[in-house]
Amino acid sequence: MRKRRYILGIDGLRAIAVIGVILYHLAPKWVPGGYLGVPLFFVISGYLMTDILLNEWESRKKIDIKNFYKKRMARVYPSLITLLLITGSVFPFIKQKYLLNFRQIVGSSLLNFNNWWQIKNGLSYFEQFSNESPFTHLWSLSIEAQFYILWPIILPILLYKVKDYKKINYGVIGVTILSGILMAVMYSPEEINRVYYGTDTRLFSIMMGVSLAFMLRIYEQKLKNMKQTKKLVIFLSSLILVIVCLAIFRDSNGFIYRGGMFTYSLIAAICLGMIVNVPKFSASLSNPFIKWIGSRSYEIYLWQLPVIVVYNDQVKWNGENTFYHVLVQLIIILVLSEITYRIVRGLKTKRKNKKVSQTKKIKKNILVVAIILLVPFSYGFVVAPTGKTEDAAKLQAQLEKNKELLEKQSQEDAKNEASSETKVSKSQKDDDELVEGSMLTKGQQRQAAEMNMTAIGDSVLLSAAPSFKEIFPKSYIEADVGRQLMDSEPVFKEVEKEEKMGDVVLVVLGTNGSFTDNDIDKIMAPIGNKPVFFVNTLVDRPWQKGVNDELINTEYRYENAHLINWHDYAQGQDSWFEEDGVHMVPEGSKIFSEYVAQQILMTLDEKKLTLNSLG
Repeated sequence: MRKRRYILGIDGLRAIAVIGVILYHLAPKWVPGGYLGVPLFFVISGYLMTDILLNEWESRKKIDIKNFYKKRMARVYPSLITLLLITGSVFPFIKQKYLLNFRQIVGSSLLNFNNWWQIKNGLSYFEQFSNESPFTHLWSLSIEAQFYILWPIILPILLYKVKDYKKINYGVIGVTILSGILMAVMYSPEEINRVYYGTDTRLFSIMMGVSLAFMLRIYEQKLKNMKQTKKLVIFLSSLILVIVCLAIFRDSNGFIYRGGMFTYSLIAAICLGMIVNVPKFSASLSNPFIKWIGSRSYEIYLWQLPVIVVYNDQVKWNGENTFYHVLVQLIIILVLSEITYRIVRGLKTKRKNKKVSQTKKIKKNILVVAIILLVPFSYGFVVAPTGKTEDAAKLQAQLEKNKELLEKQSQEDAKNEASSETKVSKSQKDDDELVEGSMLTKGQQRQAAEMNMTAIGDSVLLSAAPSFKEIFPKSYIEADVGRQLMDSEPVFKEVEKEEKMGDVVLVVLGTNGSFTDNDIDKIMAPIGNKPVFFVNTLVDRPWQKGVNDELINTEYRYENAHLINWHDYAQGQDSWFEEDGVHMVPEGSKIFSEYVAQQILMTLDEKKLTLNSLG
C-alpha cells in the first residue's frame, strides 16, 4: 500500500482552473479559453477520487462506499446549500428574474442532474441578454457528483472481478476515447448545450484522471527510473500548455469539440502526473496565495457567476474602466467565498478539549443565521418565476418569423437576378423633401430603393430585417441569431462565392462578443475594395467598448471602411428597444433602418461614390 500525502501542487492546478473560469466570465477577451478550467477540474477529481479508492482497496481489499459518500457529501453540499440559501434569500429583493426556474435549479442541483436539466430546459440565446441565469455553472457539479455516486460501485466490482490494473485501465481508456468521439460526432454549433453539458460527452476528462491513478501505479518503477531532466521538460511543457490554452482557444472554435478539449485534458493529466510523481514540481506550484485560492477554489467557483451576472446587470458595465470593474467583482467573489469557506469549516470543526464551548457557540450561531435565512429563502423559493420569460419567448418568435421572411424573399429575388443590379435614379425636383414620417428625403429613399446592398449581421440586424428590406428592397440580408464576427469568415466567403456580395456591404456584428483586428482582416478579404459600413454596438455587456473601439480602428485601417455610430445615436432611447435593451421593437427597427440608410448615402455622397461608380 502507498501512503497518501497532501499534494500542494494540486492546489496550484485548482487555482489555475478557477482563475481561468473567472476571467473567462469577467473578461473573455483576455482569457477566451478560460472555460477549459472545468475539464482541468474534472481531471483532478477523477485522479483524486480514484487514488483514494485504490488506496483503500490496497489496504483493506474492500471499499467503504457509505463512508466515501459521507465524505463527498460533507465536502460538496454545505457550500452549495450556503450559496443557494443566501442567493434565494437576497435575490427576490433585488430582482426576481435572477430566480427564474429556481425551484428546478435547487432540486436538480441537490439531486445531481442539473446538467441534464439544463440540456432540456437551459438558458436560450433569447434569454441571455434579458435574463441570464446566475446558476448556469452548476451543471459541472452534477457531472462530478454522478461520477462520485457510480464510480465507488463500479470500481470495486472491476477490482474484484478483473484484478489486473492494466486490464482495468484498458477499459478506462476505451471509455475515455468513446466519450471523446461522442463529443466530436454530436457537436453542432447550433445545439452546443448537448455536448457541452452532457455527462457522456464530458466524461473523458474525468476518466483521464482515473487512468492517471492507475498508470502511476502500473508504471511506478519506470517513472522512478526516468531522468529528472526528462521529467522537468514534460512538466514545464505541459504546465505552459495548460496555461497558454486558456488564453488562445475560444469556445466557438469547432476544433475544441472535435479533439481540442480531449487533447487539453490529456495535457492536464500529464501535468498532474508529474506534480504527483515529483515533490519538487508540486512545491513549485505552491505559495500562500496559490494555496489560499486552491483550497477555496470550490467556493470561488460557486460564487463567481452569481456575482458577475448580478453585478453586470445592476451596474450595466459596458466594458469601460475594465480594471476597476474586474477588481471590484473579484473582491466581492473572494469575500463571499471566504465567508462560505469559514461557515462550512465552522460546521466541521471538531470538539477538542478546551475549545468545546467555543465550537458549540460557532455552530449554534451558524444554525441561527441559517434558520433566519429560511424565511426570505422560502419566500424566494415560492415566488421564483418558472419557464421562459414572456419577453424571451416573444423575441424568439419574432426573430424566427423574420428569418422565414428573409428566406422567402431571398428565393423570390433569386428568380429575378436583374432586380439585384444597381440602377441610377434620375434627379427630381422633390429630391430634398423629407418623406412624411421619415428621416430620409425623397431622393435618398429613391437611391436606397435602387441600391444593391449586402447586409451581414446577427440578431440585431435580424430584428430590423423587415424595415430594412422596405428601404433597401434589392438588398441581400444574411442575418442569424448568436452570430459573432470572429466566426463569420465562412459566411462572407460563401456570400462572395455565390456572387451575392453587393456594391455596398453592411456589417452588423458585435452584439455577442468581442473580436480582434485579425478577425476583421479575414472578413474584409472577401469584400475587397467595395464600400463597407460597420454598425457599432449598443449592448450593456463588458465587450461593448472593445467592440466599438475595434470598429473605430477598422475605419482608420481601411480606406473603404466606414463607421455608423448607432451606439451614440440610440443611447438612452429605451422605447426603441425590447426589454433586453438590445433588440428593437418595430418603431426602433424603422429608425435603425432609416438611420443606417441616411448615414450610408451621406457618406457615399461625401466620398463622391455615386451609384454610377458603384454600378
